Amino acid sequence: MPAKPSAKLRKRLYDSFVVGVCLAPSTVIILVFTYIAFIFCVYLSFNNWNMLKPMQWVGLENYITAFTSPEFYESLKVTFIYVLVAVPACVIIGLLIGLLLDWITFAKSLFRLLLFLPVIISMVVAAVVWRWIFDPNVGIVNQVLYSMGFKSSHWNLWWQDPAGGAMVSVLVVGIWKRVGYNGVLFLGGLKNISDTYYEAATLDGATAWQKFTKITLPLLSPTTFMVTVMQFFAAFKVIESVLVMMRASPARQSMQVLVLYIYENAFSYLKMGYASAISVVLFGLIMFFTIIQLVLEKRMVYYQ
Repeated sequence: MPAKPSAKLRKRLYDSFVVGVCLAPSTVIILVFTYIAFIFCVYLSFNNWNMLKPMQWVGLENYITAFTSPEFYESLKVTFIYVLVAVPACVIIGLLIGLLLDWITFAKSLFRLLLFLPVIISMVVAAVVWRWIFDPNVGIVNQVLYSMGFKSSHWNLWWQDPAGGAMVSVLVVGIWKRVGYNGVLFLGGLKNISDTYYEAATLDGATAWQKFTKITLPLLSPTTFMVTVMQFFAAFKVIESVLVMMRASPARQSMQVLVLYIYENAFSYLKMGYASAISVVLFGLIMFFTIIQLVLEKRMVYYQ
């Protein structure tokens, strides 16, 4: 007759069962909407499909069309410009905010709350508010410029101008939305640095700048790397702010980032296969730059 499992073993089996039940819904959701969806996207990229007729296998035709399309390269250029400006700005401003939060000695919780508020606001809501702020006729920004004497028609249209104002306004929204969260992350990294490093540096006669460059920055490198990767992914996936702020604007085409290009081909023109091919290309680009970041991590990130 087999022996009964001990109470300790029964408890472990019960705990494992509870953990499995709790993880099952999220596991199924991730499996269906991430991995299976990605496999289907790759398969779809080799087909023509408009959701109305059966799929038609076309092989590499969608990829050839993408790499020979001027619109694809233009959207790629706009995306790279946004990434190259937004990522460093979000990291540097976030670091400065973290240093400021670490330095101030009063109302720290209030400042953290105020800086974190943009994070919990929906990007669509934030874009609507900023669209009103940058409105060429009644926006606060232009009204302030008018009060300072800038009353030419150039300033009246600049914030939605394809020549550069549109990119500036979208960048402002994206940076404003993310720097508060980055500042809180950097603050957490600063709190993990032991005071003994600074005390030893003070005894050796180090200046404030030397402490910052020789102690703070190296010991903050893990946090800096994590923030950079997060901002990199967020910048490559930008779409909401462009959709909302550039709606019915002459700058809409000049601000066609890669994700917006995918969105329009998929849901405006019903070119599901072509949009899937561009999505796979975007995935490949993100993976390529992620590998570069992981290689740089081994050389530039210092762990205590």
